[in-house]
Amino acid sequence: MEQRAESIEHILHDAEEGKIHLSEGQIHNLENQAKYFHEHAGHESTHSKMAIIIIFALIAFQFVLLWWKKHHYRSYQATTTIGLWIIPFAFALQSGMKQFAIVWVLFTILNSWIIYKATRKPLHHMTPKVVYKWYWVIYQISYVTGIIGYGMMFLTFMGFGVTPPKEGEEPKTSFLVTWGLTFLTYGVYFGILGRDFVEFCTESMASTLGYYTKEGFPRKHLRLGVCAICGIHVSNAISTIDAHGHLQAPVVLQPSPNGAPIEPSIKLNCGHEFHEECIRGWCLIGKKDMCPYCKEKVDLRAFKTNPWDTTQQLYLNLLDALRYMIVWQPVIMGLVQFGFYMTGLD
Repeated sequence: MEQRAESIEHILHDAEEGKIHLSEGQIHNLENQAKYFHEHAGHESTHSKMAIIIIFALIAFQFVLLWWKKHHYRSYQATTTIGLWIIPFAFALQSGMKQFAIVWVLFTILNSWIIYKATRKPLHHMTPKVVYKWYWVIYQISYVTGIIGYGMMFLTFMGFGVTPPKEGEEPKTSFLVTWGLTFLTYGVYFGILGRDFVEFCTESMASTLGYYTKEGFPRKHLRLGVCAICGIHVSNAISTIDAHGHLQAPVVLQPSPNGAPIEPSIKLNCGHEFHEECIRGWCLIGKKDMCPYCKEKVDLRAFKTNPWDTTQQLYLNLLDALRYMIVWQPVIMGLVQFGFYMTGLD
């Protein structure tokens, strides 16, 4: 590092004598680099130890999180959701990201009202549909926003919107990069946050009705023709799932009185019937792959009616995987940095 510092000082010396031309920003950056290399000269062995500690901490914490998630899922999920909700907002306030903070506050206000509705007792029969509709809208917005952001970043890598800097000027960040990162960040973050909150609301609503319990038997007996998700009788237009996991066309067993519109229903392989909107919300939005009443596995292929559904399911899986990077990665690195500070490994 000492050699790097000397090389930078030679460049700065040549700039002072007029042999080479550097802008004020370039000179400032080189001075900071030279200062950094001087301060860290001879610390190569320390840096190697720090790198080993970071790698070990990441692996060890991964095992701890997996054990916690397996044996105490509810506390793990609650802690993750709270961290996902609070940590980015605190970082935005500290960094002066007013735009993100405003969007976060608006989302929190509306989402708090949805959570309030989902946790009321007794539960209104329209609440599950409202809850799933809200999180479906959040998911669709996050999905489209993420795709737009990714498209902008891709165009930047292809050279669109990039203006070569003039001689003596510092390169400027393309507006496609700035807005691409913004859209991508918003889409991923609020998509993940919505996924966590809808899981909490799903279990709360189902438990309130009494037809679902996470473990053991339900508190209430499910009568024939009653939807266990909203507690209302299903319609006579019932679709079934065949042996190949395909959803069959609905069969109207009895016409609706007075010509009122019939809400489509689905009969699972276990024999229980649900409103199509309810069971789709339970399985695709609420992240459940089982019957709410008997817990028999549900073939999710039946609810993917077009290629976009499969693509969006992959996007949902990606959101679940990114949760670790957003919540636990900063926590782990913060603990490691605190350990470096306490042991003098600066």
